[in-house]
Amino acid sequence: MTNNVPDQAVRVLKQFRVIFRAVKEHYRKVEKATGLSGSHIWALSIIEENPGIRPGELTDRLAVHQSTASNLVRNLVAEGFVIRDRSIDDARAFELVATPKAKDLLGKVPGPRIGVLVQALAEMPIASIQSLEGHLDHLIAKMGHTGEMPATALMPLADM
Repeated sequence: MTNNVPDQAVRVLKQFRVIFRAVKEHYRKVEKATGLSGSHIWALSIIEENPGIRPGELTDRLAVHQSTASNLVRNLVAEGFVIRDRSIDDARAFELVATPKAKDLLGKVPGPRIGVLVQALAEMPIASIQSLEGHLDHLIAKMGHTGEMPATALMPLADM
């Protein structure tokens, strides 16, 4: 292995640094403005936009592990931002609803509630996303992660 890194690889490294810094700065602003982490705000905004959402669907929308979503919901309920009610249709299931306190808090969120990276990705053309996904899969494999995605793939960026 050589220590000579191609110029283009260094430029891409710098791009990753810009992305990570932007994400970190955004979450810092969110926490300063609201007192909650970016993960909590994203979960809360999904709940507010989808009254009666079930925890499993929230987990899928956040792309996190089920236990992570449960912890987020537990904290939001404890802080009075979310009400967790039994489903009328299925007494075994729970539904989540944002409180007026949550709606007030969400009005204070700077920038996209879902985070700057997810928002930017969502706004990219599908062909660009597909290409980026393939290139990132290749990069991840080059870094020694093949097959199943590591558990870190289900950790919120705000918590890393």
